[in-house]
Amino acid sequence: MEQVIRDGALARAMKIPPSIALLVGDLPMRGESIGRSNACVWRIGTQFYLKVGGATSEVADEADRLRWLAGRVPVPQVIVYERVDSECYLLTQALEGVAAHAVTQRLEAVRALAEGLRLLHGLDVRTCPFDARLAVTMAKARANALAGRVDESDFDDARLGRTARDLLGELDATRPEIEDLVVTHGDYCLPNVILRGGAVAGFIDVGRAGVADRHQDFACAARSIAYNYGDAFVAPFFDAYGVAPDPARIEFYQLLDEFF
Repeated sequence: MEQVIRDGALARAMKIPPSIALLVGDLPMRGESIGRSNACVWRIGTQFYLKVGGATSEVADEADRLRWLAGRVPVPQVIVYERVDSECYLLTQALEGVAAHAVTQRLEAVRALAEGLRLLHGLDVRTCPFDARLAVTMAKARANALAGRVDESDFDDARLGRTARDLLGELDATRPEIEDLVVTHGDYCLPNVILRGGAVAGFIDVGRAGVADRHQDFACAARSIAYNYGDAFVAPFFDAYGVAPDPARIEFYQLLDEFF
């Protein structure tokens, strides 16, 4: 259900830092429900987005990555990041444009998505301080499964009814032997890419960005394009990117994504 807070009720409704409350003033807040973030997301007026998450959320990770990506690829500007006790608060500048899942020119959009991903993957991995290789992400996946932090009700249709612990064996058995390392978004689905004028205006929700196999992004993109646009648009995306994807690696990274 959409939630709107108006008339200066921001500071009263949420115990946010004064540094943020002073900036946003009496602007209306609107809760955002698109995406699977483990943080609460608010649109504030037309200027800002506010993410609030606990210590185990990706809010702190996203602030670090936004600052590193700034000037390299288009991302929202970090206005304020602050941690108060166990809560993390990230206020960013809103980007002009429309999330890719909401556009109507779908062929143009998949070309833009491919172009944007090539830009991101073209960054120098030697300068990226964020490690998202399998040694790191599989350890996190196992920890999430054993701690009960995996939402099993949100599994892809082919895996519904199974448990995260059960899927760990499949994850280990299908782990690729090589990694084609690039700087990845980490969750390259359509709601996380803002388009304007037929091009990428910015990447959002980058809390999982880091050095990983490019098939991490291919896997999320292929699934999201099929879900939002239809299967017929997946091949044009890969054609525009200029690659023949490895189906086995895409399947593996879609499985890995279930744990996050």
